[in-house]
Amino acid sequence: MELVAREQPYWVIQPLVDAGLDVEQIRTLLFRLAFEAMVGGGRGVEAEVANAVLDKPQEVRAAWVETVGRMLAHAPAE
Repeated sequence: MELVAREQPYWVIQPLVDAGLDVEQIRTLLFRLAFEAMVGGGRGVEAEVANAVLDKPQEVRAAWVETVGRMLAHAPAE
């Protein structure tokens, strides 16, 4: 079980790695999303998900949607 727990964060960002983003680019995207989620109180998060990669190629946009989907699929239940 420990192996799965250690690999899960990489599995979540794997689509972005496969799309060619480097670690700093991925970190920036995730920070922007987390910041908006915390500061915005839930408002604007959907817009930030879409806007964060608006200027990126289609494969990066698709990878971002996949990554966010993976994060939501493994989020703890409220």
